[in-house]
Amino acid sequence: MTVRYALLALLNHTPTYGYELRKWMEAALGDHWTINTGQIYSTLSRLERDGLVVRQSMSVDEAAERTPYSLTQDGRVELERWYRQPLSRTYRLRDDFYAKLMLSLFSGLMPPADVLQIQRRELLSEMHELTRMRAEADPVSELPWLLLLEGAIMHLEADLHWLDMCEVRLDELRHTPLPQHVSRPRGRPPKRSQPDETS
Repeated sequence: MTVRYALLALLNHTPTYGYELRKWMEAALGDHWTINTGQIYSTLSRLERDGLVVRQSMSVDEAAERTPYSLTQDGRVELERWYRQPLSRTYRLRDDFYAKLMLSLFSGLMPPADVLQIQRRELLSEMHELTRMRAEADPVSELPWLLLLEGAIMHLEADLHWLDMCEVRLDELRHTPLPQHVSRPRGRPPKRSQPDETS
């Protein structure tokens, strides 16, 4: 999620200024979404430039940083477009751990089983911490936070299940022929000889 759409959504709730938007974001999404006030004001400036928000009139003794912003009609249209557009989940076809596991088969420096075990320990440690946080969360006052924790735990469970699958098939992997690098000649290909026009 970009800060851009977070601010549009919050300004659709109530016109306000940058520092208050920062507090609203923390209230809506939790402390882990904290961003600095400078980033909020720079984003507001771009939104204003794009005609999606507008600054309300400022009194003589009102500081610029306390000028309330409000959403324009174009801002509401942009926010609604964002809500209606599904977010694509990035499938991890360039997964870093997968690369490490496959390269361990090539290099021979560390057994792939050890690489799997190191990763499993890390995931189990993360699972332990998230489970503790879930147990401490108040299901009434912290329901949004609880849902986020549940999602993170489910992703970890899926990752652990995948590690188990990899481990079960390690023997097959070891006996799978490794891809061979094919050297290709460098430089431009030789020119084809032109047919003799006299013949």
